[in-house]
Amino acid sequence: MFRCNAEHTGYYPSKGPRLEPKIKWRFAARDKIRSSPVVQEGVVYAGSHDHHLYAIDAETGQQKWAFETKGPIVSTPAVTREWVYVYSGDGALYAIRSSDGGLQWTFQTEGTDPPRDPVDYWQSSPTLYEGVLYFGAGDSTFYAVDAQSGQLKWKKRLTFHGYAHDHISPFLHATPAVRQGVVYAGLQGYDVEHQCEPGNVVALDAQTGEQRWISPLLQAVDSAIVADEQALYVGMRSYGLAALHIQGGEPIWKCDRLQYLMSTPALHEGTLYSGSSDDHLLLAVAAETGQVKWSLDTIGPVHASPAMDGETVYAACGNHYSEENKGIVFAVDAGSGEKLWEYQTGDNVYASPAVEDGVLYIGSDDGYLYALTESK
Repeated sequence: MFRCNAEHTGYYPSKGPRLEPKIKWRFAARDKIRSSPVVQEGVVYAGSHDHHLYAIDAETGQQKWAFETKGPIVSTPAVTREWVYVYSGDGALYAIRSSDGGLQWTFQTEGTDPPRDPVDYWQSSPTLYEGVLYFGAGDSTFYAVDAQSGQLKWKKRLTFHGYAHDHISPFLHATPAVRQGVVYAGLQGYDVEHQCEPGNVVALDAQTGEQRWISPLLQAVDSAIVADEQALYVGMRSYGLAALHIQGGEPIWKCDRLQYLMSTPALHEGTLYSGSSDDHLLLAVAAETGQVKWSLDTIGPVHASPAMDGETVYAACGNHYSEENKGIVFAVDAGSGEKLWEYQTGDNVYASPAVEDGVLYIGSDDGYLYALTESK
């Protein structure tokens, strides 16, 4: 699923390429790929703006099957041995057989959820936890759906807390985290009249949907929620990276070095690795204090969420303001922040990387899914 687990830490126990990479293969879709890939038992799964979810052989890059929805797929699928679950811009959640791409069931939300504009392209990815799929939608409603049957377990319409103007409703595009029976979801909105981007984080009981708490007013929460034993870590528009108490949502710290955060930080052994859209930086930040350990100038905006394998951080740029520095994928030493290599695709990269067995998989706006491995 998105970011490798239900806490969305972005930590992959399998290693990626640390030395200068080469293309192992690249797979051509019919439109841009902003859905982040998932690798399961030798198959790579990724969606595309061409409305299809693809299953691709991880060794050869050959298509195994393709499933067509009625909208662009920007979300990341949740995958088990038998099933692939994906949410599409048509507002439907699909359960697809991993063996042959056949449809098992469809759950339709109360509206559609297409990308709002070329940059605000997010869709909530389904998070699978104890047989239930949790996701938010553009209709301000949060859903819990039984993974086996596709039946609705509960739904909850969410509203902003602490915002003075009640004429806007939130988008629920941030992918939720689930930990120890509690679902944590981010809210984001855009108030055109007042030029504000409000947001909150809300905690819901995973079984019933009952609200446990809602945070004080924040800026729009676009990143997925990252959770550990003590805190939730969120990226926000115009407010940067922050840690919130996992029990009540009160702020613990805020990192001012990152002012506009669209991507989700990676978390491993007490360090967060986070990229910024407007600041063009990749930072390593102490999870306990918010203090910066190192920073790297990325040249372009980082919309893709970094991944890390314990030694190396992988990130990418998508420069929608310029034709320069587009689609650069790069690897950084996790301890020092030293850049190890970079590779340029044919267009912007907004999808997040995944690593498995020495290979990095990432999609690009050029319509290709890339498999990069170390040059020998």
